[in-house]
Amino acid sequence: MTILNRRSFVAALAASLSSATAAHATGEQVVPEHPDLLAMSDRLPATLQSYKDAAAKVHSIAKTWGPQWPTPDPEIIWYGNGSKRHADILGRGIETPWGKGGIMRVQNIGTPEGFEAEYHAHTKEAERKSKFKSQRGMKSEIRWAERSKARMEPARAYWSEVERITAASGIEVVQAAQTASRDALHILVGDILTFEEQSPVGLGIKAQALAAFIELPPFWQMANPDSPKWLAGLTGTLARQANPALAA
Repeated sequence: MTILNRRSFVAALAASLSSATAAHATGEQVVPEHPDLLAMSDRLPATLQSYKDAAAKVHSIAKTWGPQWPTPDPEIIWYGNGSKRHADILGRGIETPWGKGGIMRVQNIGTPEGFEAEYHAHTKEAERKSKFKSQRGMKSEIRWAERSKARMEPARAYWSEVERITAASGIEVVQAAQTASRDALHILVGDILTFEEQSPVGLGIKAQALAAFIELPPFWQMANPDSPKWLAGLTGTLARQANPALAA
């Protein structure tokens, strides 16, 4: 996938400043910019600030409540049906030692429902095997059933605490707001970059949009699926403003 990298941002900003400076220095008559692009430019600061505010709230909640996040009993680290990824308050995977070698990896945590299902399955299998004369494997099934039953309460305690902190912190609501504001910024930046400007002012607006976009975490910049379209729009802008005859 093509990505819109930081060099593109720097080039756009430099080109914008160069064009604006040249226009003012020569007294060149600047063509009025399209009102729709100007309107989008006016919305950009507030849209960016909305994202920053939401991101700051998420960070604040994580800083306050993150240390209270429960640590699971090692016995409930499990990959059976119903297990869930071991993650922190932000949903990021937590690495813990795994296996005899102590390799760090994100593991799964069993749920009380999962252990209960395992308990019933092993109990049923033990009953089935008890009907055979040899009763081979019955004791093993009973031990597994007892082990699963013993894990139900620790799992219930862990996930109850996860639910309590999640609800009390309000992290889900704030994260949803952060996602919505990030998406709004992404859409607005894309609309600006793909809009056909009429003057160097438009190039400056696009440079501002790119500067706003790099306020997002690097992951969201790298994973941007609209990069090819954005680059095409930016390339067209640079070509038009470098050769005004193309924009005529």
